[in-house]
Amino acid sequence: MEFDDGIGGDRSGLDDAVAAALSYLDSVDPATAADAQIGWDGLRAASPTAGPTQNSVQTFLWVHLRVVAEDAGRAQDIANALADLLERLGHARYAGIARSTRTHELLAAAPDALWQQRYDEALADSGIGPTDTDLITWQDVPEGAERAIADLIGETLEVATVAGEFAPTRLNAPPLGTKTLSTRRRGVVDAVLRTERAGGVLLEQLVDHRIGLWTQYSPPRVELYRGLSDELHAASEPAYGCVRRLEGLLALVGDGITLTERGYLPDALVERAVATLWTPREWPFPSGAEPDTVPVLTVRRLLLRLGLVRKYHGRLLPTARSRGVSADRLWNILVARLVGTDYHPETIAADVVLAEVIRGKRPHDTTELCSALLVAEGWTHLEAPPRDHQVEPLAESVLSELTALGAFSYSDGRRGLTSDTPSPDGIRLAAAVLRHRLLHTRLPAL
Repeated sequence: MEFDDGIGGDRSGLDDAVAAALSYLDSVDPATAADAQIGWDGLRAASPTAGPTQNSVQTFLWVHLRVVAEDAGRAQDIANALADLLERLGHARYAGIARSTRTHELLAAAPDALWQQRYDEALADSGIGPTDTDLITWQDVPEGAERAIADLIGETLEVATVAGEFAPTRLNAPPLGTKTLSTRRRGVVDAVLRTERAGGVLLEQLVDHRIGLWTQYSPPRVELYRGLSDELHAASEPAYGCVRRLEGLLALVGDGITLTERGYLPDALVERAVATLWTPREWPFPSGAEPDTVPVLTVRRLLLRLGLVRKYHGRLLPTARSRGVSADRLWNILVARLVGTDYHPETIAADVVLAEVIRGKRPHDTTELCSALLVAEGWTHLEAPPRDHQVEPLAESVLSELTALGAFSYSDGRRGLTSDTPSPDGIRLAAAVLRHRLLHTRLPAL
């Protein structure tokens, strides 16, 4: 069924099947027919060009209708009328969704927090909506290219579900467990995102879309992302040099190591770490106690922050997450958690630092752009942006961690050794972190 661009207040713009179904409903109950057309118009706007899908039916009923209708009772009337229309059109399964208890609960749910919880549960149970994965976190209401890709994934999941790909393979076997179903569905989502369509790989199209979405927030955002596109796309491939220090220090910790009375690594281990994980150019100083050996101290604290080691009764121990961890998994953990996906002043300051590193510079004075972003995006109190000391700690921490991981060499002023140019691996890591934020941060409403 193809939608007609002429759809509007009368039925002349509807295709023949919809017009006939609405005429029948009108002969039975004009009020139901009127509500059915309202529902169809809304469903059409939420659906791909080819017609309704389960994903678009759920999106309209569970998200849009709740906002558009005057109250829950009115929303339920439209949902019931749309169910009658869908049934007349031969979409009995979609009609069942419109009449379902779940739809009724979501239309009546208040406040927003309760609706969000129920919506997430309903979407997961349906198995149709594009679920979040390690590659992407979807916006609550996707638009533009993101919506088109979400629709494609929804259609793919629907076809797979109807075809029985998520059903047990053995006759009379129990249904697949929630965890298994979730894993399989995430696999389908990631497989679609990695496919190439007109315009290139879908995931890379999403990167470009998110850059465009972010730059709508403020003019300074345009400057933040200017010229970074190539590096952000290239960052889909890991830079293993940056995880070498994490792997190396984890290996030295082994099954656990006793800390000093002050809670630091033993001097002998620090000496081995410096000798094997940093070149004399990167750390042009002799090793000593951990507090005086900045790269070792920084990486050890980073391992704690990433949840890869823990302190217990005076010992530093590996966590279950770190046992047998691959370089790829270690890279993914580092990229995902170095800054995270929150949107607040500190992470905005970190974004500015990351952008400077991607451009091939050591960040020295990022205050001007950071302040412009905070003001333009509404992070003000009494007409002034947060003070530097309130937003810079995370940015300084990120720069320190990037340096310890090999993005920059440590400066030795006595011998004139300094480095303002980041390493290729450092640029790749900074780009991967900023890319991760683009793909996983849920944006507040403009």
